[in-house]
Amino acid sequence: MPHLIDTHCHLHFPAYDQDRDAVLGRMREKGIWGITVGTNATTSASGVAFAEQHPDIFAVVGYHPEHLSSSFVPEDEPHEREPYTIESIATIARSSKKVVAIGETGLDFFRIDEDRDRAVAERLQEDALREHLHLAASLRLPVVIHCRDAFTRLAQMLQEEQGNGVRVPGVIHCFTGSWSEAQPLLDLGLHLSFTGIITFPPKKTDDAAQHVHRVIERMPFDRILVETDAPWLTPIPHRGKRNEPAYVQHVAEQVAALRKIDVESVEKQTTQNAQRLFRIG
Repeated sequence: MPHLIDTHCHLHFPAYDQDRDAVLGRMREKGIWGITVGTNATTSASGVAFAEQHPDIFAVVGYHPEHLSSSFVPEDEPHEREPYTIESIATIARSSKKVVAIGETGLDFFRIDEDRDRAVAERLQEDALREHLHLAASLRLPVVIHCRDAFTRLAQMLQEEQGNGVRVPGVIHCFTGSWSEAQPLLDLGLHLSFTGIITFPPKKTDDAAQHVHRVIERMPFDRILVETDAPWLTPIPHRGKRNEPAYVQHVAEQVAALRKIDVESVEKQTTQNAQRLFRIG
């Protein structure tokens, strides 16, 4: 059984091509399992192939919303070879029992190219999100949601889908919003997952009452997940270096500090939360 589960990483991405076995070794020394996440059809397929080689790695397949509206591609992310279709994601999702969720899908209204019609770009993202939700419902899988600069619209869309009978369990990954943004999503039954960002000291310009730390302090304990989003968002004390799943321990420690409880309780609860949501272990 796992000691902790990194519920969102990209362990099959090129950032680990030179030392992936060593990274896996450091995970296993700490008893950490990982869920590696696709961002397009290419990385979704390779994530499934990677997960099938390792009993403690699972896969999520989907199409990242920023790739529908932006030419930006992170340095460590392989480029997509084919245009987006939900059919290609569905085929990959059905190909393996190691697929534990659909995503990452969602809304990213920050990452829209300036030369694009913004309304059209937002509609493309919204249509793809609905397609991912319907696919997840048909396969009885949870959904992994990315959201940036779109929490209000995301909550509206999920409320609409639930009103139409599409009730899909899931998680907002790398949540960094305020309590007013978190509460509608929690009311919809979603989990919130936190990365190494929560270990960064608040900026002097931050409103302490609106900081993500307040969400961690007051949200239901049985809806908290921890993740790294590795190779990005490296937590303190490793900030500035490449992130890796073994560092999810630091995220758990920060959750414990904020909730004023022992880290063992956070490790146990977040692991149980992940196992229940993704039906693993």
